[in-house]
Amino acid sequence: MAEAHADESRWLLDEEEIRTLEGVGSVLRRGDGHVFMREGEDSDFLLLIRKGHVQVSTGQPARIVAFRGAGETVGELGVIDDEPRSATVTAWGDVEALHVPAAELLKFLDENRPAEQALHAAVRKRLAQATRKISDSDLAMERRIAKALTELIGNGICEVVDGVPTIGLSQKDLASLSGSSLEATKKIVRVFKQSGLIDTGRLVLRVTDAEGLRRIAGGRPMSSW
Repeated sequence: MAEAHADESRWLLDEEEIRTLEGVGSVLRRGDGHVFMREGEDSDFLLLIRKGHVQVSTGQPARIVAFRGAGETVGELGVIDDEPRSATVTAWGDVEALHVPAAELLKFLDENRPAEQALHAAVRKRLAQATRKISDSDLAMERRIAKALTELIGNGICEVVDGVPTIGLSQKDLASLSGSSLEATKKIVRVFKQSGLIDTGRLVLRVTDAEGLRRIAGGRPMSSW
């Protein structure tokens, strides 16, 4: 049976459904940087994340579009629609995931309508999130980067070190995630640092004023403070 997770509301399937999938799937344990799926490949399996997080990216050059954590699935849409992978999925730190072959997933969904509905609901939610990202593309640069950082913290993609949310993310990755150029991202990070909102280290960002970032992400420019 899948181990309990702190945020049980994120688990798409109930324990009985997960046990059924465990009976036809296999557990994978992979380290940071392992590529589970590549954009354009055949969609021949689903992953149910059990521990850790994966990074979802798309396009050339690759842009990070999301992170998925325990209880969430990746790869189901391609299997259901019989379409190639629409994104690349990479381990972000150590990851444990349940690998379910496409044929077994389709059989499972055919026999478990509530599970099918839950997965479709998750897909609709992700499409809505993608639509919001597009509509956010005209936000001021500082807001987009602040929004990306606050979303990472809100989704648990960080560690709390001495009471400070600490994100193991390079400025290049932050630029990709926020849809910004690296040059612009470096400029905004420097401004945020000078304003006491964040601190930086090698491949790490420490959020020293989370509330300030939330105000910017919510649309209040720094110039109005």
